Amino acid sequence: MTLIPKLARFVVPAAFLPKAWASPYDAANWSHSRGRVPGSAPRDAKLDLSPGVRTELVRRSRYLHRNSGFVREMVSNMAIYSTGDGIRPQAQSTDPDWNRRAEEIFRRWSAQCEVTNRFSFEECQSLVCRGMDVDGEFFVLKTRDRSGLPRIQLIETHRIGDDSAETCDGVGLAPDGSPTFYRLIEDSGPRDIPAASMLHIFEPESVSAVRNAPTIQHSINHMIDEMELLALEKHAVKDNADVARILKTARGEIEDTGDFSIGAQAIQPQASDAAQLQKIIGGKLVALKPDESLDSFQSNRPSPTFTGFLQHLRRDSALGVLPFEFAADSSKIGGAGVRLVVAKADRRFSYRQLILINRLIEPVWAYVIGDAIARGELAAQPQWWRISCTTPKRVSVDAGRESQQNRADVEMGLKTISQSYGELGLDFEEEMRVRARNARFLVDLAAEFQIPLEMLWKTSGGIATTTAVGELQDPPQISGMRQPG
Repeated sequence: MTLIPKLARFVVPAAFLPKAWASPYDAANWSHSRGRVPGSAPRDAKLDLSPGVRTELVRRSRYLHRNSGFVREMVSNMAIYSTGDGIRPQAQSTDPDWNRRAEEIFRRWSAQCEVTNRFSFEECQSLVCRGMDVDGEFFVLKTRDRSGLPRIQLIETHRIGDDSAETCDGVGLAPDGSPTFYRLIEDSGPRDIPAASMLHIFEPESVSAVRNAPTIQHSINHMIDEMELLALEKHAVKDNADVARILKTARGEIEDTGDFSIGAQAIQPQASDAAQLQKIIGGKLVALKPDESLDSFQSNRPSPTFTGFLQHLRRDSALGVLPFEFAADSSKIGGAGVRLVVAKADRRFSYRQLILINRLIEPVWAYVIGDAIARGELAAQPQWWRISCTTPKRVSVDAGRESQQNRADVEMGLKTISQSYGELGLDFEEEMRVRARNARFLVDLAAEFQIPLEMLWKTSGGIATTTAVGELQDPPQISGMRQPG
């Protein structure tokens, strides 16, 4: 009777109880054979990604980007195929002349757009794209130079932060969760930047997140383990390479009577004199006793199993960033597999381009062109902020066949010429103007020298040919063909 009150005092706290006992969801049930999953109850992502956690992830991610070739390859591929020679904006107002003027102003500004005059706008796109993978995010400040002209300032993620309760990891938030200011950590001290002047560029993964973790954060432990294992294995290979031969004997007791002298029977026959034999037959001879053998040492490190283990680490690290076969090795997949891998990689590049266009290029275009309109360099035009962007040429696995199919789609009207030029990373209006200038030059050149235009440019499928500019003659007759009429 007295045991029940005593046992009632030993109540297990709720925090140590299993989360589920008999749930129909097996993944929620507790088991002795599985470890505890790290983390607390589901909550906002901004609480999980605390400033300390994010800082540690960025520190390790930057270390891997500096020292891991595989990580550098993934980051470089994302930047090269997403930005290439630059994503170029094209004005989409109703006035073509105004569009060309605005594009020319933006092109001149792009040559020296950064506040330090060290990077062009195309280089800034590549730097931002790399920072999104290594740091998880990038900040671009819309500012002005000493002359009052618009400029942008690139700010890395470690320059935005704060330990006070006024901000959430350096970002001031309104009651509805929208950013109001960003706390910039300068050498002279912190400074608050209005949210309207700061561009926060990242790939959103959670609606409740304020900052973002590195894109390669899930690869950090794998890549660090790989580097440590490779360092140990290389040391073992070097140590094994230093051993040339092994002296084997029936007994393992070493005596101090000389080289290659191993303890054996009390009475042993003497070996031949190696020095005398070398004088007779040349070469190098070693005198061994009857119970001794000298074998060459052969190392089996690294083993094929170890190589496959490293490949597994890399494959798992590449998931979520780029297909492993695209980033590292495509020799083990066939033609259909290569096309699938390239298609998946192309979707990743297209999504990264979408992020850069929405969060970087469109706001920067509005900032630069709006300033030009305010200064009177451009006239105010309805919908002056509307743009479309020409991205770099898309990655292709079979350029010849896709080019042939592209021409067929254009001829059938399934695809417009502007779409075809856009997939090649070219500006439609600019290319058409170049084509028109080339055609005008050929026509003028043929008129100047009074020669047929076909001698400079052979038309495709033309019925009539010219002897001089403006003069037509019947096409040449083919022998054996009945003439009409």
